[in-house]
Amino acid sequence: MRKLLFLIVILSLGIVITSCETQVTKHCRIIYDGNGTNETIGGGRPVDPNNYTSGQEAVVLNNTFIKEGHTFKHWNTHWKDTDDSYNPGDKLPITNDYFIHLYAIWELIE
Repeated sequence: MRKLLFLIVILSLGIVITSCETQVTKHCRIIYDGNGTNETIGGGRPVDPNNYTSGQEAVVLNNTFIKEGHTFKHWNTHWKDTDDSYNPGDKLPITNDYFIHLYAIWELIE
């Protein structure tokens, strides 16, 4: 009787273990960066609380950073403004990345 009970427990564990083998879905977060926090005064960081998966689109948030002597131009995926640019309200395609950083690009007020 004990051997039978032991066999049932082992088989049950095998079923549970094999049923847990599911594909892991990566979730992506969008991080907004003021691109020079030493120069950034007030405003606060825009926060997108959503978790996205590959293939979805996010709506780019408005800028809430303030940088003295500068105006906000747009967001860019590279801090030097050398990659993809986005304006608030634009659709941002989500890739398999865990994080997408959007950097504020500033223009000096003359």
